[in-house]
Amino acid sequence: MLYKSFYKSPLGMLTLISNGNSLNYILFENDKFYENVKSKAIEKKLEIFNQTKNWLDKYFSSKKPNINELNINPKGTTFQKKVWNILKTIPYGKTLTYKQIAQKLNINSPRAVGNAVGHNPLPVIIPCHRVIGKNNNLTGFSAGINNKIKLLKLEGIDITQYKIPKKIQRCKWCNLNNPIYVKYHDKEWGVPTYDDQKLFELLILETFQAGLSWECILNKRKNFKKAFDNFDINKIIKYNQEKINQLIQNKGIIRNKLKIKALINNAKIFKQIQNEYGTFSKYIWHFTNSKIIYEINKTKSDLSDKISKDLKQKGMTFVGTTIIYSYIQAIGIINSHEKTCFKYKK
Repeated sequence: MLYKSFYKSPLGMLTLISNGNSLNYILFENDKFYENVKSKAIEKKLEIFNQTKNWLDKYFSSKKPNINELNINPKGTTFQKKVWNILKTIPYGKTLTYKQIAQKLNINSPRAVGNAVGHNPLPVIIPCHRVIGKNNNLTGFSAGINNKIKLLKLEGIDITQYKIPKKIQRCKWCNLNNPIYVKYHDKEWGVPTYDDQKLFELLILETFQAGLSWECILNKRKNFKKAFDNFDINKIIKYNQEKINQLIQNKGIIRNKLKIKALINNAKIFKQIQNEYGTFSKYIWHFTNSKIIYEINKTKSDLSDKISKDLKQKGMTFVGTTIIYSYIQAIGIINSHEKTCFKYKK
């Protein structure tokens, strides 16, 4: 006889299944392999369920409960159990590839390992989410890649080091058919930025965006970088009329005379702010006392109004509140990844 209980997790409702003594399964809502087991089990209160829920509470609170705290007995073949035993040895916050697990088993079949990992009946506790594909591809998780990413992020793993499949959910504005846009969304947008060189580059690009789409600017980013001497502020502040004329003729960038002049002007103001505050980073982050704001579905705010007003008073142009809001989203002061996006964070 099998018994079941339910646990409400950040990944959705989990079904815990036991034979009465040990824990045999943890099933996600849309389980691919063990739905038949779930339907046969009857609901009952058991001590193993209490222990498991306590373990999961610790885990989802970013603590590191030991797998040996639980009496587990996953049901599977001898080979599958060998694979699962290796999974149990992967440290919290670390990953292994299917090939590395195959090597530990002295076999030459990452595919067989992948099949066993995919049929893990105790996900989360037996950490199959810590297994990645070759070339750092995030693949294979019966509960879905989004849930795999959430678990890795919970453990403090930097997911930007991995290749994220296109099929996972991203912010609606991200054009999945444009690799440049996808890479920007996954690795740059909303990441807290403190390097003045990067802060300067993104501010310049945002000012050129005024009236245009950000995708248009990203597609021309390499051209901007080449035209603006790798965004070298010390060179830009010395641009003369001859250089301005050259830039106006450059078909690879946005040939707007007012924006080009604003580039030079804003570079000089940027430099003044660096001299006043030590770094531009200290200036821009002082508006929130270095705290990150999490909000979505806005194009401006009291914060962007305040920063915009201050920059204008200092002499910058093309820094209206909408442009500045977009800028502080880009540099991570505001995290605006949508709730359905794999990078969403409360």
